[in-house]
Amino acid sequence: MADRLHAPGPPHLQGAPLQALLGALDDHQHLERPADYDHARTQARFEQLIADLELAFGCRCEVDGQVQDASHHGRITVPAAATASGVPLVVVLSNFAGLVVCAVDNPGAHSDEETDLLVDAADAVRIRAVLSRLDLTLVPEDPLWRAYDGDGPLGPHLGAGRTWFERYFDYL
Repeated sequence: MADRLHAPGPPHLQGAPLQALLGALDDHQHLERPADYDHARTQARFEQLIADLELAFGCRCEVDGQVQDASHHGRITVPAAATASGVPLVVVLSNFAGLVVCAVDNPGAHSDEETDLLVDAADAVRIRAVLSRLDLTLVPEDPLWRAYDGDGPLGPHLGAGRTWFERYFDYL
């Protein structure tokens, strides 16, 4: 199971510890980034993530690093042609605590179970190794798509129907 993207263990966080972390990061005063956000450090980490993914997959990745009004710093797409899976892998870096999601095609397109079936073991090992080396935490998507029920700024300011994915990985 260690060769699956959502296998337990570093750099993956799941279950009650994930829910506790999401709640703890839900700062009432800061919607897009935490109070202690260090843009230069996050940008350097993002650039290293790009470089490491490009090295691991032997390709140029598509990068969206010009993000504004969002709870994430940027998005990196490993092209399908470079993956053993034959599908594009999308890595999104949150502005919060080095959290990362990795999706097939696009976040929300597949459940975690489907993603694990679609992602070849070799690709999972490469992604997990890069994230571990950069001390980034892989978050499964399924828990993020549930309704936002935190008491932070997302609900009161942006209305009902929001998700935990929006809280930490999307445009606001």
